[in-house]
Amino acid sequence: MSVEQIGALALRTYWKNLDSRPNGEPFHVLSRREMPPWHDICNDLDWQMHTLNGGYFSKKHHGYCGVYRLVGLDLAGDLRKLATIPRACGEDRTGTLYIGETSTLNTRLNSLRLGSHRTSNLPKVLRERFPTEKLAIALLFTGRSTEWIENDLIQAYINSFGDTPPLNYKVKRE
Repeated sequence: MSVEQIGALALRTYWKNLDSRPNGEPFHVLSRREMPPWHDICNDLDWQMHTLNGGYFSKKHHGYCGVYRLVGLDLAGDLRKLATIPRACGEDRTGTLYIGETSTLNTRLNSLRLGSHRTSNLPKVLRERFPTEKLAIALLFTGRSTEWIENDLIQAYINSFGDTPPLNYKVKRE
């Protein structure tokens, strides 16, 4: 049985239905192969782009559930010029360095901005290529199912590039 990829807009509808279902109601879990191409997810959904050093994220405007991407820029402060990131199976032209989720975007985004998020301690090679002025945040307001959505986004990324975004890994300390 062949599995068909869905489109990015169908994925958004799936997420809305996931969030509105009664607790305990079963649902179809999308497989990695069903995920739309990463490029489509980044271009077809309503991501809001902000420079990382662009100022405070207020609770009034950003205190909601959502997912976010830490994005590298080619030119400092230019949200139209995303970095190209070489991956195992192609080039990510969306500049995605990390995918995360939270129930309070303003808190998490401010921790990124202030350097207290776990991605703030970038390896030297990434810090040199992406100083703070060449980093941005793409955020997507969602419903309560942020962990599911984050997982779907990472699965879509893996489906497109054969591996996770560069900073979506866990390293055990020796």
